[in-house]
Amino acid sequence: MSCRFKYIGIDPGASGGMTVIDEENNARAFKCPDKVIDMSMLFDVAVGNTPADHVKFLMERVWARPTNAVRAAFSYGVNYGQWLGIVATHEVEMNTAIPVEWIKWVGCPKALKRDVRKRWLKEKAGELYPNVNKLTLATSDAILITHFAKEEYFNDKEKSNISKTK
Repeated sequence: MSCRFKYIGIDPGASGGMTVIDEENNARAFKCPDKVIDMSMLFDVAVGNTPADHVKFLMERVWARPTNAVRAAFSYGVNYGQWLGIVATHEVEMNTAIPVEWIKWVGCPKALKRDVRKRWLKEKAGELYPNVNKLTLATSDAILITHFAKEEYFNDKEKSNISKTK
């Protein structure tokens, strides 16, 4: 995908994914690779020949919760840190959003149990991007994070920058 801007979104969990959406709304989704070298190569291919300042990047901000098992929290943090390093080596600006921001924005009903919420999010991603190459539970959050980035997050950021210059 070579275009003026690319939107890349990442669900940084080990069972998460990455999605690239171009300005024509073409979406490509990928499951998070198991190895950091493969994560790096995937990001490199996603960025392609697009200049770093034309890549609009958003990753879900994560943290350990008291209910997380130690091992799960550690592996989640490792993946998050690996993505931070990969993005930094490409000199792409790092932006993060907490889950409730994008989940609320896509209209997910409140108080759904985790498995019901995950299925709802997958269905929503399929409605928005019926031609996406890989729609799974592993990629659906990344698809919606990237959609949120393209349609809301960076639009709000641009509006904020414009109002600061006036």
